Amino acid sequence: MMIELEHRDGTDIPIPYNVDTNDVNTHLMDYFIYRKKYAKFIHHTLRNVSPKTINNDAQRIKYLINLLSQQKYVDQKITKVGIHYCSARYETNMVPIIDGLRTAEWEEESIEQYVKSWRNFYRYLTVAGIDHLMYMPDTVQVSMRKDQDDNFLSHTSYDNNYAGEKETAIESRNKKFKDDYVDSVISMADFWRLYANLHAQDEVYAVMAYCEFATLLRVEALVRDFPLIPNSLNPNFKPYALMERQDTRIQDLNYIAKGGRKKTTQFSVSVHKIFNDEYIKSDICNYEQRFKKYQDNYCKTKWAKKKHRTPQMRFCWLNRQGTPVSVREYQGAFEKAADELGITVHTHMMRHSGATQLLWRYLKEHNLTASHTNDLLVTDAHAVLQKMLGHMDIKTTKMYVKTVERMIQSEKLSMLLNVALSTSRKHHEDLVKNNKVLSDGLSSMERAIKRFEEYMTGSNILSKIERKMG
Repeated sequence: MMIELEHRDGTDIPIPYNVDTNDVNTHLMDYFIYRKKYAKFIHHTLRNVSPKTINNDAQRIKYLINLLSQQKYVDQKITKVGIHYCSARYETNMVPIIDGLRTAEWEEESIEQYVKSWRNFYRYLTVAGIDHLMYMPDTVQVSMRKDQDDNFLSHTSYDNNYAGEKETAIESRNKKFKDDYVDSVISMADFWRLYANLHAQDEVYAVMAYCEFATLLRVEALVRDFPLIPNSLNPNFKPYALMERQDTRIQDLNYIAKGGRKKTTQFSVSVHKIFNDEYIKSDICNYEQRFKKYQDNYCKTKWAKKKHRTPQMRFCWLNRQGTPVSVREYQGAFEKAADELGITVHTHMMRHSGATQLLWRYLKEHNLTASHTNDLLVTDAHAVLQKMLGHMDIKTTKMYVKTVERMIQSEKLSMLLNVALSTSRKHHEDLVKNNKVLSDGLSSMERAIKRFEEYMTGSNILSKIERKMG
């Protein structure tokens, strides 16, 4: 039995159906409903979740069911293919799949997320009275304590203890402890190489990467919520010409975050200029040309009809064929760029890189150094990052502070975001020409700072600016 998911506009829950019969899979459909609205029915540790989590769950469970449908087994000396999920067993069928993910070099943290989704689905089947043979090892109940210091923005009392589970179907010793994002920060030299590659594929991918880097939006919010014109989520959104005419340096941009909550990041006029000049009014294929292809070509396809898309709908991100850019298409452009450039890069690195640069700029503007990454700085930095990143837990902010500290120690960090990104790709290319090497007489600290700046900007920007001003 193979499962597919149909996503309909206006519905929060995907519709699962059996590929062979086109019948709705009621087990999965009911599970999605209960997971969203009545999670305690499934297990006492679960909470009701957002449509985003439901979709993640759906993809993971679909993955399991479809792998089971391809598994080979021997029945009375005859090799057969395909195990129904209600007939599958943990040791015989699920364990080989988990081992296969490890062989494919999946990280244990990713495997754990899949296994948790699979476990909750089978928990639902059990409490709903649906017969199955999947008896997974019991989880270990743990009590977790949250320190009040980690929630300094809240001045109300709350329960410090909450119940959690330790997943036993994965190898905890294989999980990597991570307290920084050093491996997820891209240098500005590599960013501009990435930008050029994405631009060659389709300028929409390059501008999306630029906007993700500058606004710190998650990929899903970038694709779904980034405004083209004023809309219900951003009714006061100003086009670039209006921002420039009114001398508006920055405007708020609302988006839907994890958990379905509305949050706000910031969209500067310099970033809007790139969005406008290199995408909306692109010399290669401007937005109106893309939109005409969307109306004349894409809307007539079976895919558009399946998604109930009409010629009147306006999507912000359209590729050169007029097709609305999906999360997967955007990620695929990054995968192709990574292969061609020989670098490790994925879409979420834009968010981590932008946040790290934002924090470093805060340090520079306040004349702080690595030695200042103390509790006071953490508190201040949290206030700086919390609005744009949408994080409430200070532990996440501490990871960015630790990232800055360790990158400084490894002589990688520099000045940031708006210095490198505030003008355009062409301006950047002009700046990096004839890069002047600092004299041998520079102190070791000055040489270190130089290396930091080159990592983040890919150029000797400060010295060029100083020469022009002098």
